[in-house]
Amino acid sequence: MTDSSGLPRRSFLGIAAGTAAALLAPRAARAADAPSAPAASAAGDAGPVVYDNWPGKEAWEQLRHAVGNRLMKPTQPWARLKPGRIPKRLFNPWYLEEQPGATQSTGMYKAWSSTASEYAVAAERGEDIVAAVDFARKNRVRVVVKGTGHDYYGRSCGPRKSLLIWTHNMRSITIHKSFVPQGAPAGTPPVHAVTTTAGNRWLEAYTRASQSGLYVQGGGCTSVGACGGFALGGGFGSFSKRFGSGAAGVLEITVVLASGKIVVANAYQHADLFWAMRGGGGGTFGVVTHMTLLAHKEPSISGWIGGPITAKSDDAFRELIQRYVEFAGNTLSDPTWGEGVILNTDYGMADTFDRGLNVMQVGTTFLDITTDAARSVWEEFLAPLRSRPEDYTVNVDFSSQPFRNRWHPTTKEAIFDDRRNAPMGYFWWKGNASEVAAYWGAYDGRGVPWSMTQGSKARTLAQGLFDASRTSLILWQTNKALYGEHPEAKERDLTTSINPAVFDNVAFITVGAWKQGKYPGIAGHEPVKAESQAQFDGVMSASAHVHRVTPGGGSYSNEGNYFQDNWQQEFWGSNYARLLKIKQKYDPTNMFTVHKGVGSEGW
Repeated sequence: MTDSSGLPRRSFLGIAAGTAAALLAPRAARAADAPSAPAASAAGDAGPVVYDNWPGKEAWEQLRHAVGNRLMKPTQPWARLKPGRIPKRLFNPWYLEEQPGATQSTGMYKAWSSTASEYAVAAERGEDIVAAVDFARKNRVRVVVKGTGHDYYGRSCGPRKSLLIWTHNMRSITIHKSFVPQGAPAGTPPVHAVTTTAGNRWLEAYTRASQSGLYVQGGGCTSVGACGGFALGGGFGSFSKRFGSGAAGVLEITVVLASGKIVVANAYQHADLFWAMRGGGGGTFGVVTHMTLLAHKEPSISGWIGGPITAKSDDAFRELIQRYVEFAGNTLSDPTWGEGVILNTDYGMADTFDRGLNVMQVGTTFLDITTDAARSVWEEFLAPLRSRPEDYTVNVDFSSQPFRNRWHPTTKEAIFDDRRNAPMGYFWWKGNASEVAAYWGAYDGRGVPWSMTQGSKARTLAQGLFDASRTSLILWQTNKALYGEHPEAKERDLTTSINPAVFDNVAFITVGAWKQGKYPGIAGHEPVKAESQAQFDGVMSASAHVHRVTPGGGSYSNEGNYFQDNWQQEFWGSNYARLLKIKQKYDPTNMFTVHKGVGSEGW
């Protein structure tokens, strides 16, 4: 989502199809050459296992006997909204995470609407999850898993006739000064590590680690889960070029399998499952209860470069974009830099476009260099623009602070949870505020090959981004691509199942549009179809332009396209065939099935 100055740090929701036709592909569409998942069936079953049964009251009472009052019937906290003002709490991500029937987004046009499951197990321990999984397997009930509910595809909610495994209450963090994975051979060097449980959020992990002078590589949004879909789907934070993807930082996973068995997976035991779960997607291979993350020495300096550059004509804007992509490819593709720029921020929540906006909002992080050093590096990009006031207005500022202060912001850059009895120090960045309770008109994420920033290809890329910026916000983030990452981090990333295309990508582009505080089915607060359609059309048009100038860039499952055709290749590339085999080994009946997840063909 965003850093303290307001640049979104995690992208919006995905519509990464190359053309409008691809974006409208049916849910079950897949490329002819993609590996096909056979209809899942348990050993000895005569046919496919379909998890759409709904047992009677007696069966549910048996589950209640197993988990006690932790079996509940969730409701949506906005279900009884009346026309008029929306309560402040519905724009508070920490409040929403406390509600089993809520998600951070309320839906996406033509895709999904947030739906509360009929029943939920509010798990407090691994045994609660085992009981829920065993019940679902025996009774063929659809299972949904939710920690914090940030998933852009709606994979952490409903359908109504489903059993939610809600892990919010499983929150504890352990700092390890000397961690060795289970089953490792004698003499394996110990490392600093942090173990999180299924309900923890990144703010909790960051602050606890910082108290010990450590840092774990997670996401930018403070309320995103630190033991779930972020790392399982790959996961990128502001400093991933220095410390690697979220998946690469995972040392060990404790997971409840579809069989109900709890296993510990790492590089030394269940190594195939460990590989698959570090990048193969959340809600797919089992329910994670614990995740141990590699901890690094906390950096010294956290820096920020922020402010708008306004071009005074279309031609000047095209030139500005080309200058930036060349600068990004040649200078910003090393571990010092993260985040990037937004083109035409105002289009994010708009429903009318092509209004002549030509604004580049800079929002870039730097790590462990001084402000003066950062300013010196950027002069080659900014000085020529300042020298042409007839074409550009440049208002870019540089600042830095001790890295540990990131987790102790002020009200200038953060919003604090001020509810009565709320935990002290819980906040979210102001730049994230508009994404809470977002109803998405459309969204797309796409990698940018480094080669497209070089020579004549830079002009082609710039023209494509200019064309896309006529009808959508364009977010460019260097940290969500691993070309130029630190060699030590790359060595770990190469052991994961993330899309190999990311190693050749210099940046990740997001296009998206949304409205805040829209609730499908709630009178007086429903999305306006004409507005959603305008956003959908605008983003799809932009998506086609971006796709055209990023051949081979691919995407990834956390921030890709809900409607993506050939999603197996686009999200996982050459890793998909192996991922599918591991999925069939550990979940042969496809109990854990999510939209556009491994093994979901035909679902």
